[in-house]
Amino acid sequence: MKRIALLLAMIILLCACQPTPEVDAVKQKDTNVLIDTVKTGQQEQQQAIATLPPAMDLFPARFTCDFTTSLKNVHVTADVPLEVLSDGVFPMLRVERRTLSDTERMTVAKRVFGTDDLYVWQYRFTRKDLENQIREYMREFTPEEKEEWMRDVGADEEAYQAMLERRRETLEDLKRQYNALPDDDSPVPLSRWDGSVIESENENRNYFEVVKTSMPDGDLYRQDHMTVYGDEYDRPMDYCVAWRNDSDVTWTGFFDNAHKFGTVRIDRTTYDKPYSDATVTPNEAIRTVQDIFAGVADIVPVDVYWANNGATDGEEIGVNKNTRWGYLIRFSQNYSGSLAPYCSSSVLERNPDALYTRMWRYETLAAVVDGEGNLISFDWFAPLKVTDTIAESTPLLPYEEIQRIFAQQMDRAYSREDHRDGTLTVDSVQLGLFRIREQNDMEHGLMVPAWFFTGTLTYSEQMRAARIKEGLSETQATCEYYDDLNPLCIINAIDGTIVDPMLGY
Repeated sequence: MKRIALLLAMIILLCACQPTPEVDAVKQKDTNVLIDTVKTGQQEQQQAIATLPPAMDLFPARFTCDFTTSLKNVHVTADVPLEVLSDGVFPMLRVERRTLSDTERMTVAKRVFGTDDLYVWQYRFTRKDLENQIREYMREFTPEEKEEWMRDVGADEEAYQAMLERRRETLEDLKRQYNALPDDDSPVPLSRWDGSVIESENENRNYFEVVKTSMPDGDLYRQDHMTVYGDEYDRPMDYCVAWRNDSDVTWTGFFDNAHKFGTVRIDRTTYDKPYSDATVTPNEAIRTVQDIFAGVADIVPVDVYWANNGATDGEEIGVNKNTRWGYLIRFSQNYSGSLAPYCSSSVLERNPDALYTRMWRYETLAAVVDGEGNLISFDWFAPLKVTDTIAESTPLLPYEEIQRIFAQQMDRAYSREDHRDGTLTVDSVQLGLFRIREQNDMEHGLMVPAWFFTGTLTYSEQMRAARIKEGLSETQATCEYYDDLNPLCIINAIDGTIVDPMLGY
C-alpha cells in the first residue's frame, strides 16, 4: 500500500507540472532530485520488498493506443508486445565510461582468431613508395598553402607549428622504415601485438589493426582483422572477416539496418529453431558471441534479426550473388537481470569555445553470425562500468500514466505543418534501463528504467506530393523511421520526464 501511495503522489505532482505541448519537454534534470525520489521510494518498500512482483507483472502484455493528436491531426496507433527487459525489479545504477585493459583486449582477440600469435597490421611499402612519401614530407609549405591550411581548420600559428612537428615525426618514421628495408625489397614480417593501443614512439595513432599472420598476402580487407581503439574513440574494438571480393563488405554496420529489404526480426520464442536456410539456431549463434566475451563482458541479446549486407544504393543495390546473410544479434550488458534497449544514437556536447564536439555513445554491442555458425563481425561501442548501486529497486509509474505522457509527447513532437494528417505507427515498445547524464558531465551517468518507443510516420498523400516537389525522393517523402538511431520517444519510467538521446537527459 505504501508503494501505491507513493506512486499516486508522484502522479499528482506530474499532472500539476507536466508542460503543455507548446513547451519543450526536455531539460537538464537535477539527478540528485531523481536519486532522492528513488531512495525515498526504496525506503517505503523495504518492509515489503520480498513480496514485490517482477516489473513485467505490473504491465499488460501489449502496449496499445489509438488517438489523433490535437495540433496536426496525426493518427497514432499501437498494438505491439510490451517487452519488459528485466527478470525482476529495475535498479538505479551509477555508471562511467569503461576502458578495457590490454589483457581484456588480448583475451577477446585470441578467442576470435583462435591463436595466441597476433600481429599489428601495417601496409608494407616498397622503396619507391617510401621515396615518394619522404619526398612529399620534406617539401615545405608555401605561404599560400599555410594560409589555406590555417583557414580550412580554423587554426592559429601555434596549431600550425604543432602540425609541422607531427609531419617531422612522420618523416623520421618513414626514413626509419626505408633504412630497415632489405636491399632486395622483400617484405618485412609484421610486429607482434601485445594488447595495447597506446601510441608508440614511432606511431602517430591510437588504434591498431590486428591480424593473425606475420606475413599477410594482400590488403587489409582481404584479411580477417580486428581494430582496437584508444579511449577517445569511445569504441574498444570491432572485427570482421576477410572480404571475398571488392563487392563484399563484412562490417556489422552493413547488416545492422532493421529497414533494409529482406531483414526480419526473429520472434524470441523461436530462438531454438534455425531460421531460413541456416543450419544453426539463433540461440547457438548467440552463444558463439557470448563465449568470445565471457569474463570480459556479460552480454544478453535484446534483438535478433535475419539480415544481409546487400547495398541499399549505387550499382550494387539489392540482393545479388555476393550478398551474405546471417543472424544480426544486438546485445545489452546484463545489469543483474535487467537489460538496456539497443540505442545507437550518441550524446553530443558542443563547446562554442573549442573546435570540437564531445560525443558519448550509448553502449551497444552487435554481432553477425552466418547460418553455419561462423562469426562474420562484431562492433562494440562505449562500454560502461557500474560504480554504485543507488537503489536495488525503483518505483515505476503506472501503465495508464505512461500512455498519457506518450500521447502528450506525440502532440508536442508532431507539430509541423508537414505532419498534418499523417499516420504514426508504433512498431516496438521496450521498458529497460537507459543511461542519462549526471549534470554537466560527459563521463558519468545513471542507468534508470525508461520506456523506449520506435515507430514509423507515414505522411499524408498531400504532404507526400509536396515533399517530392521539394526535391525529396519518393521513399523519403513517403515515411520517416524512428528506430534505434532516432527513437520515437523515451520516457523516464520513474518521473515521466522525456529523455532526448542526443542531449543525454
